[in-house]
Amino acid sequence: MNATQAIHGLLSNALKSGDVHILGEALELSPATSGLLAQAPDRVHLLPAADASLIGVAIGLAMSGARPVLELSGPDALWGILQQLGQEAALLSGEFSGALVIRVPLAPGETAPVSALAALPGVTLAAPSSAAEAAGVLAAALKARGAVVILEPRARLREGIAAIPEVRLDQAQVVRTGTHATVLAWGRGVAAALSAAEALSEDGIEAEVIDLRCVTPLDTDTIAASVNKTGRPVLAGCPESVLSAAVRAAFLRLESPPEIASAEAADITRAVRASVSY
Repeated sequence: MNATQAIHGLLSNALKSGDVHILGEALELSPATSGLLAQAPDRVHLLPAADASLIGVAIGLAMSGARPVLELSGPDALWGILQQLGQEAALLSGEFSGALVIRVPLAPGETAPVSALAALPGVTLAAPSSAAEAAGVLAAALKARGAVVILEPRARLREGIAAIPEVRLDQAQVVRTGTHATVLAWGRGVAAALSAAEALSEDGIEAEVIDLRCVTPLDTDTIAASVNKTGRPVLAGCPESVLSAAVRAAFLRLESPPEIASAEAADITRAVRASVSY
């Protein structure tokens, strides 16, 4: 199966629970949600293409005890819901405990307002790094409390996966071990970081690569353990909030200033070389 089929299966199974609702403006056109309306017409909602209305209905359902899953049209739609997401959805992890999952398909070249989203208290922000991770993150989000925003890599959802991995949203994953530098990567930056690490290894530079999975909440324990070992943090495609966390986590062990790179293998390679040669 590919990741899209896995996600469709997860949502279909979730609908068997009476409290799950799926909302969106083009659900029947999305391979991940096509056919779900016929399965549960009372809990799959096709709504007008008005972002503020979509998030308002979803938050209202969450506060009433339901578990809504909202699919947005793309990252541009996030700009229209930021205020409500910050003022109301954040309450779902506090006074009005509830659950809300927001799926945001991200096509190659598209960007999301990551820094703004990461600044919202109580909102989990995840970016799967692979097809399997996309399914695993959704599976974890469907069980989580509070608001979870998932930036799904649209191009990778067609890739085949052997199984849906068990994922913890509050736990980063060391995907490659190394001793000379720590590359903190996120989303599509993980594949680029692994590619860069393989190229650097040919020159005797062993970079440790960490898939942050979520930037909020941020797994500072895993970051600290790695940076304390290598002494050299390199950020690859991460919001700058990760930079301060990395510096605080291993301030006394830093052997070079942190380097910031884009989510491109060539830029990550440059940043690691600069860090190691400092």
